[in-house]
Amino acid sequence: MRSKMSASDLFLRLGVWPLALCLAAMPGVAQETGAELATTPDENASPKTDGNSYSLLGTVINAISGEPVRRAAVQISGQNGNIALTDAGGHFVLEGLAEGDVFLTAIKPGFYDGEASHTTAARVGKDAPSVVLKLTPWGAISGRVTTKDEHPLEGFHIRILAKQNMGGRLVWVDQPNQAGTNEDGEFRVAGLQAGTYYVAVDQSTGTTLSQKGVPNAREQIFARVYYPGVSEQSSATPIELVPGSEAELNFTLSPEAIYRVAGTLTDVARSVGNLVFQRKAGENSDFNQTVAVAEGKFEASIPAGAYNVTAERGDGQELSTPGATVVVRADEPELAIPLRSAVTIPIEIVREQGAGGSERKVTLQGGFRGISLQLVPVSETGRGADFWRGQAGGFPNVAPGTYRLEITTGGEWWVKSAKIGGIDLLSDDLTVVEGDQPAPIEVTVRNDAGIVTGTVSPAEDPARVLVLMVQPQGARNLVRVARGVSFGISGLAPGEYAILALDKGDLLEYANPEVLNPYLSDAEHISVRPHATVTINLALTSLKR
Repeated sequence: MRSKMSASDLFLRLGVWPLALCLAAMPGVAQETGAELATTPDENASPKTDGNSYSLLGTVINAISGEPVRRAAVQISGQNGNIALTDAGGHFVLEGLAEGDVFLTAIKPGFYDGEASHTTAARVGKDAPSVVLKLTPWGAISGRVTTKDEHPLEGFHIRILAKQNMGGRLVWVDQPNQAGTNEDGEFRVAGLQAGTYYVAVDQSTGTTLSQKGVPNAREQIFARVYYPGVSEQSSATPIELVPGSEAELNFTLSPEAIYRVAGTLTDVARSVGNLVFQRKAGENSDFNQTVAVAEGKFEASIPAGAYNVTAERGDGQELSTPGATVVVRADEPELAIPLRSAVTIPIEIVREQGAGGSERKVTLQGGFRGISLQLVPVSETGRGADFWRGQAGGFPNVAPGTYRLEITTGGEWWVKSAKIGGIDLLSDDLTVVEGDQPAPIEVTVRNDAGIVTGTVSPAEDPARVLVLMVQPQGARNLVRVARGVSFGISGLAPGEYAILALDKGDLLEYANPEVLNPYLSDAEHISVRPHATVTINLALTSLKR
C-alpha cells in the first residue's frame, strides 16, 4: 500500500533536528541490517571514569512488549552532544561526559516517546545507575474505498481527525497524517499515536457519468463520508488505537447526481467575486464548492440538498444566506440566493478610575488597544474565533451560534466587567440568533493591574511547564496562562488567585472546570494588589492519571 511515513517525516514531527541530521548521515538507521556496531556496549559494564570524564550506560526498550530496540539513536542534551546507537540488545553507552544532570532523547523510525515528551532525565557521575528509555511503536489506520459494486476508487483523500488542546479546550481538528487511495482503492495512514480518531473520505475532486456511453448522461460526484458511512461527524464511529496497533476500515461510497443551477445576485451582492456553497451536515458540511461570479451572474454544478451560501465583498463585509435556505432538488436556471450582510457586534469601552466608592467612568472613543477580545465558538469542531483588537466597529461578520468571550490583557490594563444586555460575559455564554442584531458589548476597563512573576522547580522538560492563574467566576474559571520555568503574567485584576505549575500542562483541558478544579487543592494562593508585583516560587504538579 502507499502513503507510508518516511523517516524524514518522523524527524520533522518530533522536531529533533540535530539528531535527525546526524541519523540521515548514518547508513542503515532507517532500516534493519545485519551489521553490528563497531563497538558493542557491554550490558554488564559499569560507568567508566577518566578524571572528570564519565560514561553513561542505558537500554532502549519497546514500551509495549519490553523487547530491546535495536539501532535506536540516543542523544544527550548539552555536554558534547554525543549520539550513540543501541546494539542488538538495545544497549548504548555515551562517553566523555561531565558529572551532573542531563536529558536524553531516543529516536527510531516507527517509534515515538509514549509519554509525549522528547526527553528523559538522567544522572552522570560515579556509580550513576544505568538508564532505561522507552519507545512506543506508532499505530496506523488502513483500509479500502470502493463503490457498492466493489469498483475501487482511486485518488480520494483520507482525513484523520483527533482532539487537540486549543486554549485549554479539546476540539476535533485535522491531523497532518494524511493519505490518498491508490489504484486499488487502498490507503494506509501511519505515524499515529494511541488515541481516539475519526476517519473520513473527502468529497471527490472530479465527476463521473451515471451511464457511460449514454448521450447526455448525468454527472455524479461523491460527498464527504465519515466511517462507517455517514455524513455527520456526530453520527460517526470513533476509532480507538492502542500503541502499535493497526485498524482496518473499509468505505463503500455511493455517487450523487449533479444538478445545474444558475442565477443573478441582488444589488447588495453584485460586487462579490465568488460564492461558496456548503451543504449542511449537522454542525459541518459534507460538500463544498466555490463558484465564480461575473457581472452578478453565477453557474454551479452541485448535488441535491440544503445549502448555506456565503460570499465576501471587496470591502471585507461577509454576506450569507439565512441558514440552509438554498434548497436544490433539480436543475434550476433562476436560483434565488438571498444574501444578507453578516452581523457586526459593536463594542463599547468604558474606562473606570478612582478608588472604591468614588469611581468615575468615561466612555472611550475611537477604539482601544489595551486589551484583545475573542468570541470562541462553544463547539468541539474546531471552528475559528472572531477577534477584536481595538478596531472600529466591534466584532465583524459574526455567524449565528453560541460563543464564549475570552479576554487577553497586558501591562497595566484589566477588564472589570463585560456585559451584553443582561448577560455577564465573564461567566456566561453569548448566543447569536439568526436574523437578530445583538446589543453592544460593554467592556469596563481599569489601568491599575498587578503583575505576578516567578520560577518553577524542579522541571525535567521546561518547555512542557504550564503556569495557571485561576479565579472562579460563576460556573466558569477565569484562567491566565504562562509557559516555562521562569514566568511573568501582567494585566491581572486585583484580587485572590489560585496559582499552580503543571508538568505537561498542555495535555490538560484546563478551560473545563470539572477537569481543572481537582488540581486546585495543590495550588498556592496569592493576593494581587493594584499596581503591585508578586513574586513566587512554585513546585511542579504532575498530571493525574
